[in-house]
Order: sequence, then structure tokens, then C-alpha cells
Amino acid sequence: MNTIKLKHIAYLFLFVASTTLFSSCDEDEPLEPNIEAIYTANTDLAPNQGFPDDVVVAEGIDLQGVKTITFDDKIDVIFNPVLNSNLAISFSVPYDEAKGSRLGIQNITFTKENGTSFQTEFEILQPAPSINKFNPERPTVGTPVTVNGKWFNNILDVIYQGESMNFEIISSTQLSFTVPTNLTQGGELEIITKGGSAIKQLDIYLGFEELIIADFDGGGLRPNNNWIAYGDYNTLDYKNAGGISGNYAELTWAGATANGYNGSQSDAGALMLEETNPEKVKFLMQLNANGAIGTVVEIFIVDTDGVNWAINYTITEDGWQTVEALVADFGKNYDPSNQSDGDANPAAINQVKVGIGQNSGSPNPSTVQFDNIKWQIFETVQASTLPPTGPKNILLNGDLELGDADNFENWGMWNGADRMTAETTEIHTGERALKVVNPAAGNSWDTQLVSDAVTTEVGKEYTASMYIKGETVTLRFSTNADAGALYGIDYTTTTEWQQVTWDFVANDTATRLVLDMGTSQGTFYIDDIELKEKI
Repeated sequence: MNTIKLKHIAYLFLFVASTTLFSSCDEDEPLEPNIEAIYTANTDLAPNQGFPDDVVVAEGIDLQGVKTITFDDKIDVIFNPVLNSNLAISFSVPYDEAKGSRLGIQNITFTKENGTSFQTEFEILQPAPSINKFNPERPTVGTPVTVNGKWFNNILDVIYQGESMNFEIISSTQLSFTVPTNLTQGGELEIITKGGSAIKQLDIYLGFEELIIADFDGGGLRPNNNWIAYGDYNTLDYKNAGGISGNYAELTWAGATANGYNGSQSDAGALMLEETNPEKVKFLMQLNANGAIGTVVEIFIVDTDGVNWAINYTITEDGWQTVEALVADFGKNYDPSNQSDGDANPAAINQVKVGIGQNSGSPNPSTVQFDNIKWQIFETVQASTLPPTGPKNILLNGDLELGDADNFENWGMWNGADRMTAETTEIHTGERALKVVNPAAGNSWDTQLVSDAVTTEVGKEYTASMYIKGETVTLRFSTNADAGALYGIDYTTTTEWQQVTWDFVANDTATRLVLDMGTSQGTFYIDDIELKEKI
């Protein structure tokens, strides 16, 4: 019967006049007004069901003269009686929350002009929700955000980036929740109700703006087609197998040492940043050394004066990992430890370099993959990413970078000066180290490099250290002070850089650190000498 009636609905209004005429001929047969069923155009719905604002047709008998239609005894329906007949009445399902409309099953009361009324049940179904906007548009982590939309009734769950949120229902058009504090990027918000679900992207503001330097997918300030390699590199390729987001760059060093360094670099094009405070700008990139633990990645940002500001990152675990550092954490003149000569101006940076520290203990050969190089510009000063430095190196020019020709500022060659020269290839860090060539075995004091006197505290313990490498030779630390010399143990060099240390208790207020190196015949190298209070 319902199928037949639905087929007739489309033609119903064409026969309103004739049906009305027919009814007037049967006035001698009294009828009881009755609604048999209410239909919508959506044939997926059962009779007597519909959504707000759906156009429906109530079919029955003796429906002529209906004056009012009221939902739930409170919501009046606006309709045109002229378009109705004794067999059918057409109207829209009303919904006005301010007047008390509700979802679910409720009574509809039809009242005729003569005062006769009759009822039927009808279920107003809940539409799927929709999300219009967020306030604020980009909330910060740890703060509430208001979601504006429609049909936030009977909410089953609010999910942000795959996690269920605690939420507060404000009304059927508003709800709120707090953005989790551990998020590092925006994502999809989904609201699930009995009527369905809605999804919309919600970006979050992390307190910084982000600029891509290179993503190696053709985007960023320095796209991959502008990168070149230099020095002792083997290959610079672009790949995507095993990457984290599309393509990545892959730099390989196959063990060559002719230049003493290797790397890859972007072009030195237009300036990248406007911010001038190095404590408000952070550098980030993602690295992978394919399990080669101990690989040292050298990262340089270069300013318009040609100064290379450096940080080193040592791979300590397998897989992709993120390195980040404030611009203020980069050391001047290729030296990550040079934190005393000022900071780079972010607004003057126009180039980025990435290399493998072939003199810093990296496996030989080494391959480094890198991707998603970015700047983050913060509104406020950020905490340094450098690890705690501990006691300061009290030696001047301990990294041996300062000096002309074969001389080293703040150091004296007391014996064997003709055996000591500046080295620019076999270096631990920076651009200079000490090279020693002993023509024959002799006394330990036959070859001596001595620091300027530094202030020490009598009775306090100090740690001396240096990096050594070369042919198998023996050398040691000692001190020179008015109170008398102190002597350390012997160390033996190997073909790889190693750090050796010596602890002693100062016996004077002014102490010179001495490198006694004349014992053995052979060629060897020394770099990065330190003297610190022991902790």
C-alpha cells in the first residue's frame, strides 16, 4: 500500500480539484479524519520519519479543512491549505530549538476549522553534524578551542589526531575542548554523533612560524635542484625509499681524505629570514645514517660575510632522528665549541651546508640521509639546546685555530720548534691542528708545546685532555709552575683520533700545561686541548 501511495504522491496535486469535488459529493457519508502515514522523498527512510526542513506529505482520509499542524504541542507548521486535499497534506518538518523543538519521536496534532483534531507520531531524525569554524582559528597547545557548527546533539566522541578528547557541550552549535600540550603539529578533528560524523582540519599555533629551507620534493627556500656537493664526497643523490615524507638527500663519503672535509650545500641566494635575534630562531632537520652509530654530521649556516657557523650532531641510534638548535647555539668559524665570539644574525643567513665529519670519528665510509630542513621563528626568546657545558676550558686557543703560519697564539715551542707545524688536513675539529714529526727517539722534553700560564687554585683538582692521532708514539702531559713540575702518565697514539685525559692537583696559583712529545720517533697530530676544573 505504501508503494502505491508514494507513486501517487507525485501526481497528487494535479488532482486536488477533482478530489475535492469528489469529496463534496460524498458529504452524506461521515468520515473520521485520519493520517495513515507521512512520507518524504527519501525512500531510504521509513514512513513517519524525516529530517528537519524535509518536505513531507501526510496521507490519509478526510483531511480537508485542516487549519493548523503542531509538532510536540508547541511548534506550529507553516503550510498552504490551498495545496492540500482530503487525501494529502504537504508541509516542511519544522525545527526551531529556541522554541523548544527536539529530535526523536513526537506527536503531530492536526486541527480542522470545525475544531476537530487528530494525531499521529513522527520521528525527527538527527542530521549529520557539520563543522564551520574554530575560535581561535589556530589555538595554542594547552588552551581551549571552541568548535562552531551544527547538530552537535547526542555526541558520542570528539577525536583530535586519533585521540579522544574530553569535551564540553555548549549548545547544539558549539562545543569546546583543550588542545593537548604534547602536540607538534595540527591535524584532523572529528565529531561523531548519532546522526553521523564531521571532519575538519584544525591547525595549531606552537608559538612559532615555520619556513621550509628544503624538503627535497621541489619546495622550500632552497630547492634540491640548487644543491651541490664538494670536498671528499663520493655522491650526492636524491631518493625516496625508506624516507619519511617523499624524497630526501643522500650524501656519501667513501673514505677519501685529499681535502680533509666533505659536504653538500644550498645556493647562497636571497636572505631567508627577517628576525635578527638568534635566540628566537631555531634550525631543524631530520637525519638518518642507516645504523652507522657514531657518524658525525656537520651542519653549517653561512652568513653574507662568508662566516660559517657550525654545530655537530652525532648519530647515536638507528633510524630517522631530528636535530634542532637555536641560531645562538651555532659556533663561529666552523667550530661548534666557539661560543665566545658572538652569535650569527639570522637575518644575514643565506646558505646551509651539510657534511660528514670525516675527522671526527665517523665510520669510514659513511652515508647520511637528510630531509625537511626548516627554520622556526618564535615570538619569544627560547632556551638553548646546547647540553650543559660544565667547567670552562681555562686554556686560551686550546683548539689551536689562532695563529699565523706554523705558530699558535698563547702557546710556546720551548724545545723542538722545527718539529712542530700547523696541520690543515688531519684535524679533529675546526681548520687547524698541531703536526709533530720526530726524526728520532729521545727525551720527552726534546719536543715541548707549552701553554701560557693560567690561574689555578692550590689544592684544587683539574683535568687536562687532548685529542691525539698518528703513528705509534708515546707522549704525556706535565705542568710548569714556580712550585715545581707535575708529571702525567704516558699515552700511545693510534691511527684514529682518541681523547686522553690526566687529572692532577694544582700546586701553584699560576700553571702552564706542557705537552712532552719527544720520546718516540714518528709523525702524529694533536688537537682540541683543554684544561678544566674537575667536577
